[in-house]
Amino acid sequence: MRALVLVLWALLMSAECAGSPTGPGENLSCYQCFKVPSQAFCTPTACASTDRVCVSNAVIFTLRLGVKILLSKRCAPRCPNTNMKFEWLSGPGLLGQIIRQCCLGSLCNGAPTPQESPWALPRGLLLQMGLGLLRALL
Repeated sequence: MRALVLVLWALLMSAECAGSPTGPGENLSCYQCFKVPSQAFCTPTACASTDRVCVSNAVIFTLRLGVKILLSKRCAPRCPNTNMKFEWLSGPGLLGQIIRQCCLGSLCNGAPTPQESPWALPRGLLLQMGLGLLRALL
């Protein structure tokens, strides 16, 4: 049991350090774009010194004939809300979704949207889940 706790702690720390904020005196960098169809249109941008997090928004429309995705990514001084997913039916055969993710660490908002990879989790959410599990084991 003790070995499991140590392994879990090591994995969480390595994941967090890989996406940790920049060093002292360095500004955060985030991918930035507005209502684009693909991550390829988002560019890395240095954030203002007051910005502390990166935010990603995905608006997804699922139609009978396919899926339309609009991505927006930016820097922010704080998370507008917690990570969230909102769904609604807009008519027969039309499902709308808004997915918001907020993360810490330079370029952390460059991960695929959940539509692109069902296993993608924001690093901050993964850390919170892991720390909760670690507390439960202790």
